[in-house]
Amino acid sequence: MSADFTITKSGHPAHRTRWLLSHQQIILNLLSYLSHKRRVLFIFGDALTALLATAVANLVASTNINITPVTPPHRVVAAGIITALLLIVTNLIMRNYSLSWVTFSLADLRKLFIANLLVVIYLSLLKSLPLWQKLAQPHPVVVGMFLFFFVATFRGSRRLLMETSPGRNGGKKTLIVLPADYSYALPNIVRQLNKFYNYHIVGIVTPDIKQVGNHEHGIEIIGATDDIEMIVEKYQIAVVIVIFESTATNNIGDFYARLHRIGNLEIKTIPSLIDMLEKRCDLKMLERLAIHELTGRPPVTLDIPRMQEKFGHKSILVTGAGGSIGSELCRQIAQFTPKNIILFERDDTNLFYIERELKSLYPKLHVIPFLGDITHAQDLEEVFARYRPEVVFHAAAYKHVPVLEFHPDEAIRANVFGTHLVAKTAAKYQTRCFVYISTDKAVNPTSVMGATKRLGEMLVTAMNGMNGITVVVVRFGNVLDSRGSVSTIFREAILKRQPITITHPEMKRYLMLTSEAVVLVLQAAILGKGGEVFVLDMGKPVGILDLARRMIELAGLRPDIDIPIVVTGLRPGEKLFEELLTAEEGTVATNHARIYRARISHNYTYREMLDKLSELETKLNFLSPEELKLALTELVPTYQPCLSPHNHPVTVKN
Repeated sequence: MSADFTITKSGHPAHRTRWLLSHQQIILNLLSYLSHKRRVLFIFGDALTALLATAVANLVASTNINITPVTPPHRVVAAGIITALLLIVTNLIMRNYSLSWVTFSLADLRKLFIANLLVVIYLSLLKSLPLWQKLAQPHPVVVGMFLFFFVATFRGSRRLLMETSPGRNGGKKTLIVLPADYSYALPNIVRQLNKFYNYHIVGIVTPDIKQVGNHEHGIEIIGATDDIEMIVEKYQIAVVIVIFESTATNNIGDFYARLHRIGNLEIKTIPSLIDMLEKRCDLKMLERLAIHELTGRPPVTLDIPRMQEKFGHKSILVTGAGGSIGSELCRQIAQFTPKNIILFERDDTNLFYIERELKSLYPKLHVIPFLGDITHAQDLEEVFARYRPEVVFHAAAYKHVPVLEFHPDEAIRANVFGTHLVAKTAAKYQTRCFVYISTDKAVNPTSVMGATKRLGEMLVTAMNGMNGITVVVVRFGNVLDSRGSVSTIFREAILKRQPITITHPEMKRYLMLTSEAVVLVLQAAILGKGGEVFVLDMGKPVGILDLARRMIELAGLRPDIDIPIVVTGLRPGEKLFEELLTAEEGTVATNHARIYRARISHNYTYREMLDKLSELETKLNFLSPEELKLALTELVPTYQPCLSPHNHPVTVKN
């Protein structure tokens, strides 16, 4: 009974208890916030600067305006304390005590200015009170001016002291090469260089000669990249740090070659400027390689309106969506606001990562992950029946040449029969456009991979027009930085300081950026009328030995000395040179300067291709790998198989 009575009669005490608990929580939160030593220091500094600003403002007012009588010191102190309280409360509300001290910036200064402006407004309101008029005479604006000056000086003091010198005077004489437009990254670069390296930064070199003589963050621009040899000699430079990208007029590959011809230089590359600004990089890894600069080609132009028309508000399916080409296709297509993107992938890990990336970059995009296999008809039936994609990019394939030489049956299942299933299902569900990603290895193939991709080309072009489907084939060479690509393998070896292996010193390959290739694939999809095999302009073929040497040099190392290059001999199915066109084909120009249409010497009907596939399918399960290769020659007459898949190193370069 007493318990009931207590609850009934204790409305006010209970309310008071809740009030006390809520205020206790506020006090605890405040104490927790103030537990950081820097915040306590800032509050203490604000209190002192407020007292100092009030005193100086009174002194200036008394001297210059001849105020009589002079305000007594105890009143000045009282006014200073009130000003300090106003400043501290305002900065607490605006969370200005969470600002960094070491990296104090203009944005931080702007927040402090707003806080000081609010304090001036508060003081102006107090000025109308008779009691305040007895405490201090100077105008609030005068107090605010001194207050802002002292607060800004205090907050910026640590950065000012830390950035007085661009490097250690006794360190290695260092030159930074970067465009003046990128100079906003300099403070972070210099700060980390001072932390990790014994460098003395002599100056900046920029591609723009008009900038010479200017200063960026206290460092002089002492010359242009055209005069790099003279600058290195004049200033006795020991280290050159490069932070610029290739343009139409400045090729970073050629610039690196000039630096290496000078000799006796440490040449370092810094990670991308986005990583620098976002502080995702570590300058202790200056050896990180800018491989994407090796091609030196100008960027590809985009026909954005036509791409938006082709892909915007469409349902788009990408097979092999977790692979290098497939994932880049998804990233670039996402820009054009498709209705949805269906990620068809058999590797759940790859599928997880590309789905997460797309949802992070494009929160409003409808991303549909679908775990399936192109060789399983039921998977394809389910995805096409459920989502009815209007555009299909078929990038799923087995691609590693040496592996497939030992497993031609799997290559045929995935690259031929899997491709047939995807194209057949797309035609059944009235897909408008089908884009088949092919390879230069399909031309005069010497590998199982190339032969199966060529057979895939023949098959899908024969299906053009079935049920209204438009089929386009796009053929291109190696892409840089894809998983398992030559540049990725070389980079891993260099970073581990292991020997680089190449299969032949005369080997050459067409190389292209993954993003560049995908842009051209999208352009080709727009150009295609149906049944074409498009060939991308890959530029000049790159010698693999030259690529290895250039990558070692980009890391600031010496080929054959710091990193040996081992020649192991051609692997099964490899060619010294890849061809983008067969001898009898030739090309026809298109509306895009980097895309050509191949003249195909013979087109097969779909009925002819079905007969060929039926014959191949009957042989698939009982022929040996060597016999399967011979069977492929009957379907792809230009295929010259390697019938002795044994590999032995031939020489070692020292």
